[in-house]
Amino acid sequence: MPSIDFLAGVTAKATLILAVAGLLGVLMRRASASTRYFLWICALAAVLALPVISRLLPRWEIAVPVAAAAAPAATQPAVAANRALPAPAQPAPPHRAIVWPIVVWLAGIAIFLVRLVAGHARLALSLRHTEETPLPADLAPPRWVKLRRSSATDVPITCGVFAPAIVLPDSSQEWSTERWRVVLTHELTHARRKDPLIYLLAQITTAIYWFHPLCWLAVSRLRHEQERSCDDAVVRAGTAASAYAGHLVALARSVAPAGAFAVGLAMAAGGGLEQRVRALLDPRRSRACLSRRACLAGIALLAAAVIPLAALHAQAGRFASLSGSVNDASGAAVPNALVLLKNNTSHEEAARTNAAGEFQFGNLPAGTYSLEVQAPGFAKFTQTVVLPIAHSVKFTLAIGQISETVEVVGKGPNPLPTSTPHQIRVSPNVQAARLVSMVKPVYPPAAQAAGIEGTVLLRAVISTSGDLLGLSVINTAVDPELAQAAVQAVSQWHYQPTLLNGEPVEVVTTIAVTFRLD
Repeated sequence: MPSIDFLAGVTAKATLILAVAGLLGVLMRRASASTRYFLWICALAAVLALPVISRLLPRWEIAVPVAAAAAPAATQPAVAANRALPAPAQPAPPHRAIVWPIVVWLAGIAIFLVRLVAGHARLALSLRHTEETPLPADLAPPRWVKLRRSSATDVPITCGVFAPAIVLPDSSQEWSTERWRVVLTHELTHARRKDPLIYLLAQITTAIYWFHPLCWLAVSRLRHEQERSCDDAVVRAGTAASAYAGHLVALARSVAPAGAFAVGLAMAAGGGLEQRVRALLDPRRSRACLSRRACLAGIALLAAAVIPLAALHAQAGRFASLSGSVNDASGAAVPNALVLLKNNTSHEEAARTNAAGEFQFGNLPAGTYSLEVQAPGFAKFTQTVVLPIAHSVKFTLAIGQISETVEVVGKGPNPLPTSTPHQIRVSPNVQAARLVSMVKPVYPPAAQAAGIEGTVLLRAVISTSGDLLGLSVINTAVDPELAQAAVQAVSQWHYQPTLLNGEPVEVVTTIAVTFRLD
């Protein structure tokens, strides 16, 4: 069953596509009806294909920051640093909040599809009771189109998805030759373009997006431009626009409910007849037919726009904040403790606890984080937190452990004679780097006046000469002025390099510079 996030994402993308199509339709009001008809075909085809393409394509995720204050806070219990730290339990998802909207959506789809299938079943049964209408050779339609007559309709109708049929009313026996030509030209245009199949797909689209008003509006515009483009085809065939408008009005006077043929394309039924007549009598209207090359270019442009959109998945509401406190075993606050937060996507942040032992991180992407707390005299604390589930945590630090090594030397048995062993090189000493020259960072006046605090986390390589190489800021969320001040000062530091067996070697170091206001 699809999730509520999937439904919301598809709906948002469909809204964007239909809104853009509507805007283009307004801008193209002077274009031909065939062009606007093709526009709505492309828009509805893209909307119909969105759910399938979104499932098949690889996900291209972007994060959309949303305040996490609305989410319920889950407080972690105090945990000693020298005990096993189980992963925080995740609460069960709220099934009712997720399932019921999907059930309602699927129920609506089922209702509309049943109505659609029932309508086409009635149409198929009605076509069995129609009679074939013979015509003179100069008026007869192509063999792939069936021409029938029925008393169930008062206007010409084109129907049949795979086997097109033109159903005429009984009154067609009294039509003039000119009206016969007008009607056949109009209806054959529907049949050649597979308009019944296009209209069926449009109805399926409304069944899927039955809750979306823009989708219903798009299908209405599609149907309107469908008929107007056929009207233009009749005029292009040589019929005077005023004469054709007269035939159209005369046919509309006898329109009755279509009954079983409601799923067909009635020539003069439905609304919009006045607009059609106005368009016919407007000599400035373009009646050009869209070329095959223009159609192919439009399809290519549509694919280039829709495929990336379908692969796009916005992670709305997936940003969170994390706050907490650090205490010792007696419950007293531990100030100035360094708190490091890392996840599996190289996202790393740093903060220090205030005088009350509290810390806070903001705008963190959702995910699993490794949290580490360091304080002088205390054992290092590590724990896994899952965001946005855990929003508030409380830690209890244990006293740092002290280890002693005692070596007892005794006299062993005489060794057995053995072959001369291979000499193994043993490292006699590793001497850690030591800071010998330090330039203290200066608090930026603008940040100080604005009350901005933070911890800048820097990473660099201590070279064999004791200089810092490749100094960079790790936590990009820190204030830029604080980061610049920290980099300017730390870049001037000098170390006594690390010695391995008496030889200087390069090592990676991490430096935390905390800016705090009294």
